[in-house]
Amino acid sequence: MAPLTQSITSLAMKSNHHPAVSIIMPVYNAEKFLHDSVGSILLQTCQDFELICFNDASTDGSLRLLKEFAAPSIHPSIHPSIHAYPHERVRVIDSPVNIKQGGGRNRALAEARGEYVMFVDADDALRSDAVAVCLETARRENADMVVFDYARFSSSPANIGEEICQLGKDASGLRGEDLRRRILDRSTPVWSAMYRKELITDNGLFFPEKVFYEDNAVALAMQLSAKTPVKINEALYLYRFDNSSVTRSTNNYHFFGRLASAVTLMDHLKRLGLYERYREKLDFIFINQYFTHSIFGCIYRFDRVPMLRHNYIRKTISRHLPDYRSNPYFKAQPLRMKLKIFTHVRFPRLIKLMSNVSRRLRRAGS
Repeated sequence: MAPLTQSITSLAMKSNHHPAVSIIMPVYNAEKFLHDSVGSILLQTCQDFELICFNDASTDGSLRLLKEFAAPSIHPSIHPSIHAYPHERVRVIDSPVNIKQGGGRNRALAEARGEYVMFVDADDALRSDAVAVCLETARRENADMVVFDYARFSSSPANIGEEICQLGKDASGLRGEDLRRRILDRSTPVWSAMYRKELITDNGLFFPEKVFYEDNAVALAMQLSAKTPVKINEALYLYRFDNSSVTRSTNNYHFFGRLASAVTLMDHLKRLGLYERYREKLDFIFINQYFTHSIFGCIYRFDRVPMLRHNYIRKTISRHLPDYRSNPYFKAQPLRMKLKIFTHVRFPRLIKLMSNVSRRLRRAGS
């Protein structure tokens, strides 16, 4: 965890209280979302938590609003439902330099006093009983990680739509190695779990800083490191899908941050002794993250194929995994997928042209 070149100002109130859960929220120019996100946390049915908000050099009114949420009492104009609550549990860290979401999470982890930690993005929210359900499960099962489902919403957390259960409903009956292997088969976001803090800190699983796709570098390592993982069939996290981000934007070269994150993840897995246990599956995950999905992204996430990046990905996969074509999971893919990968690697400009023509024809016919 690299130190900042400039100081960070903590606006947190001093307290000797050690809450059960530290909720970590990096904030960058999220003023229009904070009533929903912070509000959903302050209204939790279980109040045994602290909320650590890291203001990542926002240029809008985010810091002002965070200070108001951290005030001893919140004026009704800020949030009419929570003005009567005491908010010494809200801690704000203000950074004069932008270190991206990973850096913000690391600084908040260093300040966290809870036994457990949860990560919440500033444009998302939590269900009102999220902390209560996770804590009750963790204590009952002596779990060092509680994985939960999430629901998509747009405009407001009240507009809850589709619930996403990436691990499958039957995963709630799995424990230990069986659950870890399910996590390998179906990746789940870093924010879809509550973790015992030492699971992260003792294993040195801090986020890469000043980069994008930082979750990819540590999430799987955190989840595979859990000795007593538990999955519950509750959609506790509310994910806003109508907000633009790097992961959904086009013509954004930050997309290629996924390459460094894939390499960092493999380094963590090897360092922690996890790689050899799941070698073939982890190699396949690396192939997808570093190679396959990145090659597809070069064609479909840009108006013009960035050939320098495309060629770099194509050439460097063999540097990291010289025999990647012999990976059993890679070989077992359907013939259609193998042909898709082959054509997208060999003929990227032609595939892009065909994609553009197909899109124009669909528009003309609609």
